[in-house]
Amino acid sequence: MTDQPRVSVLYHGQSGALQALAQEVGAGAEEEGAVVRIRRVHDRETPGAPDELRWADAVVIGSPSRYVTLAAPLKSFVESLEKPDGKDLVLSGFVSDDGVLHGGREATLMTLFRSLLTLGGVLVPAPRADDPRAAARRTGRDVATVARRLLTGAVAETGPAVTNAGPVLS
Repeated sequence: MTDQPRVSVLYHGQSGALQALAQEVGAGAEEEGAVVRIRRVHDRETPGAPDELRWADAVVIGSPSRYVTLAAPLKSFVESLEKPDGKDLVLSGFVSDDGVLHGGREATLMTLFRSLLTLGGVLVPAPRADDPRAAARRTGRDVATVARRLLTGAVAETGPAVTNAGPVLS
């Protein structure tokens, strides 16, 4: 067993803004020693998605926040995911409002997190931040930290405590 978590960052979006945020999530996870894969969810079924969940210890999903809900292809993708047997994933998400005033960031995250809850596992909330890139990087760090703690059994000793500021792991 290794304490190097594997983090899969999956996103759907046509703009470069969401891809840039996915890169920030990945960079934050790498700062915490994680191995990272970043993939775009296409408008039709994304090949390898089930394998991605079996490979990963943590999955972070990104969505545009237009219309305060998930993009239809991403919603279908998330609903098609199944929890890998015998494995609890660390789950989180991020959104891009592409500069749209009142783009519905929080509402979109709530919709995404509700969908992710069907997979079970540990849900790590997205941090509040005025800078979306800083929030994305923090999400990557938080997810990698929680995943490592689960891999090493440290969570069993202290119990997971998660706040809006990110995981609190003593």
